[in-house]
Amino acid sequence: MVGNHIFSKSGLVVAVSLMMLMNSCFPPLEEDLTSIQFKLTDPVVQQILEARDKRQSDSLVMFFSEAKASYRYLAALSFASYQDTNAVTNLEKLLKDPVEEVRQAVVFSLGQIGHASAEKALIAAFIAVDSIGPFNKTNALILEALGKCGSDSTLSLICDISSTSPDDTLFVYGQMLSLYRFGLRNKFCERSLEKIIKVATNDAYPNQVRLMAAHNLQRFNFKDLNAYLDPLRRACNEEKDIDIRMCLVSALAKIPGSTALNALEELYTRGLDVRIQVNLLKGLSTHSSLQAQHFALKAVQNPSIAVSSTAAQYLLDKGSQEVMEELKELTDQKSLPWQVRSLLFKAALKHVPSFMVLTKNELLFKVRQIIQSSKNPYEKAAYIRVLTLFTKELTNLLSYSSSKNHPIVETTLAECIGQLLTRNDFYFIFKGSLNPIYPQLGIYLNRQCLNADPGTLAAIAEIFRKSNPVPTKYFNADSMLVVARQKLQLPKDVETYNELSKTISKRSGVAFIPLIPAHNHPILWTEVQTLKDTIEAVIVTNKGDLQIQLYTRHAPGSVMNFVRLAKEGFYDNKAFHRVVPNFVVQSGCPRGDGYGALDYSLRTEISFLDYRQEGMMGMASAGNDTEGTQFFITHSPTPHLDGRYTIMGKLTGGKEILLSIFQGDLIQSIKFN
Repeated sequence: MVGNHIFSKSGLVVAVSLMMLMNSCFPPLEEDLTSIQFKLTDPVVQQILEARDKRQSDSLVMFFSEAKASYRYLAALSFASYQDTNAVTNLEKLLKDPVEEVRQAVVFSLGQIGHASAEKALIAAFIAVDSIGPFNKTNALILEALGKCGSDSTLSLICDISSTSPDDTLFVYGQMLSLYRFGLRNKFCERSLEKIIKVATNDAYPNQVRLMAAHNLQRFNFKDLNAYLDPLRRACNEEKDIDIRMCLVSALAKIPGSTALNALEELYTRGLDVRIQVNLLKGLSTHSSLQAQHFALKAVQNPSIAVSSTAAQYLLDKGSQEVMEELKELTDQKSLPWQVRSLLFKAALKHVPSFMVLTKNELLFKVRQIIQSSKNPYEKAAYIRVLTLFTKELTNLLSYSSSKNHPIVETTLAECIGQLLTRNDFYFIFKGSLNPIYPQLGIYLNRQCLNADPGTLAAIAEIFRKSNPVPTKYFNADSMLVVARQKLQLPKDVETYNELSKTISKRSGVAFIPLIPAHNHPILWTEVQTLKDTIEAVIVTNKGDLQIQLYTRHAPGSVMNFVRLAKEGFYDNKAFHRVVPNFVVQSGCPRGDGYGALDYSLRTEISFLDYRQEGMMGMASAGNDTEGTQFFITHSPTPHLDGRYTIMGKLTGGKEILLSIFQGDLIQSIKFN
């Protein structure tokens, strides 16, 4: 026996012992968590997956009594995608299945459903074993599942478990995951900080265990983090694993004061991985000293757009008048990428003193010139955002709107106009109900509603959900938003449809019920059967090639759809419309602004695959079962996405290319090996 850990809950006592496990207990990503195997050509497997695809809970439950374990396993795992709370009772019965892998699928699905009613059954399923027991993976999964559905008292119990020995590998992994899942539900245990620090900074633990401890430190704000400045600083300097180091750097950056800031600057000078540098600069938000601002000014010159734009964003958010002259000089550097230079213009204008009218007007003149002359719609949109600093620019923004604009420009204009309409000084700048701005606004808003552009309508819906800035005689929001909603095409415009419905409901005082489009894109098994379980492909971009693998067995509907679209040339010349440094690149939008889709939606397909390593390829969505054409690839581990977004593949080559891609870059083609 390695150790005893006692859970007490409602009179329930569960004694737990776990065996010593080494790194080898963790299977590679491309393998199933379980040893259960199945083939997509199996007619019963297809029946199960079709029942999942059709969200037929009763049909899935019928497979729980199948003699073949793989069928019970797949049926239970289906509820990870189809999170039906009515299935909890039936799933709980399967926790006594004789096959461990089936129980693991049940535990995972109960966690995904996240209903409090599963808590007691999950605790009861936590099995005490000797060091040779086979239940360790299940126990770890139970701890994570409790993090998704457990109560405060269960959190306290998990927090207080004393053993964090490196020998208890899977138990500690489950504990760190559990604390992380609780944290994502805004449930925290400050007492866990010491254990989390110990695990994250001790290389006696396997890296996957340490990574989840480090993600707790990165994502959540612990009150007593300052007390661990020295071990964090030491770990940031010595850590060899890039993924763990990224998290530790983010944690160190949360500690205020010059000591932590000096450590960050010293780390930056080492020329570390650009993702670590991005996290360093994101972490500067804790610091607003002149030293931090000068640090960011230097980082603006970094050759990586991800790093330099993050530094520019910091100067916009936290800069001051003291660095305004440096910012102004930087705006004259035409060699800087537009992604960076546009942020520097905005920062300079934000921090220019009110008495420096000529300087402000000079900067604004340059911004307007770039907007008028730029042929790149993403660059134009970036400079349009600069004008939101000044409410008086509303007239100019309205004049830029045109049916000839790229969707990203029109959507950005609508978002920016909305920001100005809700500014506190709007009614002071545009005094009186007879002000000529109102007829202009009325013409613009009525035109957008009649055109039913999904990007602009989503922004307009948000404006009128917050306030009613335009007199009814110029724009009757209550009627025109209804007209606009009727013009949308479903299911492809469901995101905007629900945004409008949310606003209409609020304005009319009725409860908002989101529309869930009827399923209209079933899995075509004749196509799926022609696909390999693992598909090799290359995404050819203007920056270089991205090698990917697609996993048909884990997400047959998503992979089938992606392969078909790619072979038809759908993705050719599609822009990477969204790039967040050290998070994701996203593409596949037919409009190029994130609001585009085709006339169908896919089902969310959740498996045991997770986002705990870089380069995961997932399906973008506006909620469960709204996937379509858009996909993303992660820059680094993003475990907060686990269980929320379909994983259909991963990056296998071209990491440096991935990190060099920025908004406006293009997919030229997709080729299959």
